[in-house]
Amino acid sequence: MDAGRAEVYAYELAAFDGTDLEQVRSFEDVAAAIEQFTAGEWWPGPAVEVVQARSDAGSSCARQLSDGRVQIRIAAPQATWATAAHELAHALAGVESGHGPVYRQAYLDVIADLTNRLPGGRRGMMHVDQLAAAFDAGGLDVGNRHWPRPPAADPFAL
Repeated sequence: MDAGRAEVYAYELAAFDGTDLEQVRSFEDVAAAIEQFTAGEWWPGPAVEVVQARSDAGSSCARQLSDGRVQIRIAAPQATWATAAHELAHALAGVESGHGPVYRQAYLDVIADLTNRLPGGRRGMMHVDQLAAAFDAGGLDVGNRHWPRPPAADPFAL
């Protein structure tokens, strides 16, 4: 069972609904952002493969491949920067972490760095603060990272 899954979904919606992170984009734009992000200087996670989900798929997912890579499958209705960050956090924390405390730290770190790299960047900490406040309001703990802190992360916000 994936403890915290429903809560994470609810609190990310509370944090990002109505923001540019929830604007639906083309699969190509989201895939390019993920590929550019994981090729960047900070990304300490595994290699990531981005694929488009079936045309009738309603949700995105991340899964561990046998060769150590993580495959991120993006569904058209969820082709957003928020979904990209959510799935990248699974890759960083380890898919087996589910939506628990370590995953939530990974999510905050990915949001901090990814949103600074998107068009109009330098707003990463605003989105980190929104998500961290939503987690805190819901009583969701954030775990310890086992990867380097992203360069954009403010040590007081995390």
